[in-house]
Amino acid sequence: MNYKVIERKDPRNPEAPGKYYGFIVNLSKIGIEEIATRISGTCTVTRHDCLAVLSALQEQIIYALQEGKRVHLGDIGSFRTVANGLGSDTAEKYDPAYITKLRVCFTPNTKLKKAMSLDNKAFTLERVDFLPEEEDSEEEGDI
Repeated sequence: MNYKVIERKDPRNPEAPGKYYGFIVNLSKIGIEEIATRISGTCTVTRHDCLAVLSALQEQIIYALQEGKRVHLGDIGSFRTVANGLGSDTAEKYDPAYITKLRVCFTPNTKLKKAMSLDNKAFTLERVDFLPEEEDSEEEGDI
């Protein structure tokens, strides 16, 4: 796993010197077709069957979230919908129009958290001094 060191200034104190932080650099991405290929290589299910199931899973996650359900995906984690909006002085005056935005939040399960823990020796962190030219370069994440 690669990271890049980037200077960040404190927006509350722009005159203060910046501090340097590590940001994960995603050098590439993997899509549903590659995931289907990888899965089919580890079991007796064909790539096309895996792709069909993964495509259906995507649709069902969306449908369930639209129905107001929380979606649990085993050891991976869960998705839920949260609302942003305006407040009301009283509960009686609150109107659904006060909800201005819906977001989908993902909460990793314990197994995924452990897999991505710095205590896990399955991966190493390597410093890079560049950002890839792919569109993924904007998707940096705090270490």
